[in-house]
Amino acid sequence: MKYEELYKMKQQRKALSASIVQNWFIGPVLMFALAWIFLPDLPEYRIGLIIIGLARCIAMVLVWNQLAGGDNELCAVLVAVNSIFQVALYSVLAYVFVTVLSAWIGGAGAGAVVDISIWEVAKAVFIYLGIPFIAGIITRSVLVKKRGKDWYDNVFMKKLGPTALIGLLFTIIVMFSLKGEYIVNSQWMYSG
Repeated sequence: MKYEELYKMKQQRKALSASIVQNWFIGPVLMFALAWIFLPDLPEYRIGLIIIGLARCIAMVLVWNQLAGGDNELCAVLVAVNSIFQVALYSVLAYVFVTVLSAWIGGAGAGAVVDISIWEVAKAVFIYLGIPFIAGIITRSVLVKKRGKDWYDNVFMKKLGPTALIGLLFTIIVMFSLKGEYIVNSQWMYSG
């Protein structure tokens, strides 16, 4: 992402505003409602759906944009904005939706199924999103200063870019393989 050219995105206010409203207001409320409508008696799954509904899958946006040949600059800005919102708001929203609102809707025990610490969630989000985001800013600024924008954009990024899809697929495989035994042994799986 060309951080030094963010000022050019003023023309994309509608896209940025739509992304923020859709990702941080409509999406969480919709997932919260769906979780309570379809999973009122399954608190573990309901809370899981709420938590997943709050998380923006930033890596997928980049990969799908790349595969679709979309506007890379706009995509990068949307990802950056949503990364910042995720680092700043995810832990607060998780606490509010899982602990406060769930207890309000479902009674005293509904919000207590999972004890969510705002600081633990914030720490995890910072580790998985904040550190890579900061590393990207530092990498770009240092390499552009040392080697120039042309080298960074046309040599470094051309070699680094294709690793995004490989990294995403690797992450998905690792995540599901670590939970494979749980998924196979889960009570809700069809056993017939």
